[in-house]
This record gives sequence, C-alpha cells and structure tokens, in this order.
Amino acid sequence: MDSIIIDALKQFEWESIITKGNKLEDLNDRQWRFIKGLVAELIVEKHSGSNGLKYVGENHKDYEWQIFNLSVELKSQLSCSMYGKKGATCKNFTIDLNNSRGTNKKDKLDCNEVADILIVIRNDGAFALDKETVIKHSIKTGDGFDVRVSKNDIIELTGKIVVNNTNSLNLKERITDAIREVI
Repeated sequence: MDSIIIDALKQFEWESIITKGNKLEDLNDRQWRFIKGLVAELIVEKHSGSNGLKYVGENHKDYEWQIFNLSVELKSQLSCSMYGKKGATCKNFTIDLNNSRGTNKKDKLDCNEVADILIVIRNDGAFALDKETVIKHSIKTGDGFDVRVSKNDIIELTGKIVVNNTNSLNLKERITDAIREVI
C-alpha cells in the first residue's frame, strides 16, 4: 500500500472511532448486530476527515474513497483487542471476511469480491490490509472465507487506544423510539 494512503488512513480520528465503537454494547444482541455494523461504518465515515470515506454500503465495499479512487471494506471486531496486556501488538489476527449463507461454491476467494483496502477496528486500535494481502491469506472456512494474518502482515493505523468512559450510546432505545415515531 502506498505511503500516502497509509498516512491518510492514520489521520482518521481513531480515538473518537474507537471510543464510540466501544459504546455500542447495547447492540450486541443477535437481533441488533447488523445495526451495530452499520453504526460502526457510519462512525468511521464521520471521523475519516473531509476528504475521507463516503459510505456506500455495497457488497464487499462499504466505502468509496474518491480522493484515491479506492474501495474500502470495514470489519468491526470491537469485542477483540489488538494489543496484549503489555501493549504489544497481538501475534495473529483472524478476520471473518464473509459468509454466503449456504451459497458459496468457491474454493478460492474471488478477487472481484475484495475491496482495495480492508480496515479492521478493534476495541483498542485499528489496522488495515491491502487487497493482495487479503487474497494471499484467505482461507475457505465452511460457508465463507477467513483472512488469517500475523502482525507482520498488517498495517497498524493506531497505537494502543485506552478507552476510559464506555457509557452506552443507548442506540437500541433511540432506534426503537424512531421506528415507533415513523410508523
């Protein structure tokens, strides 16, 4: 990945992204988990800067990054840490890339189904992978593909971010109230 792109990724407001991401625990229920992903995607869009990501919500592409003409996918792993207790980056990472709900007949990941950049946010940091790394390290697992990488394969976007205040955003209640108002 080009150093200009990496520098631009590092300029995102990662502390705000991680802090707000850690406040989504009320959406951990199975019925609400898809909303949690959407909220995380919108948080990243908001804090990606004026020339940052534009949310599009398409299959295999959550954003367009028009300034660089790139597609970007976000994987939210907010229940996992990126760093160990002593502050060192974890040695290995597994990213659940997709689940085809019973329709996957492929043995290899189709490169047309991979964004140019994959961003992974965790509860204490974020990293990125380029398309080539995702394809190289993809493994068929059941009904989809995982990407299994070591710390040497990732592009670290943050240092360890310590989040002290994790009061919920109470989105579940707010969304339910908004739906009731509309109907």
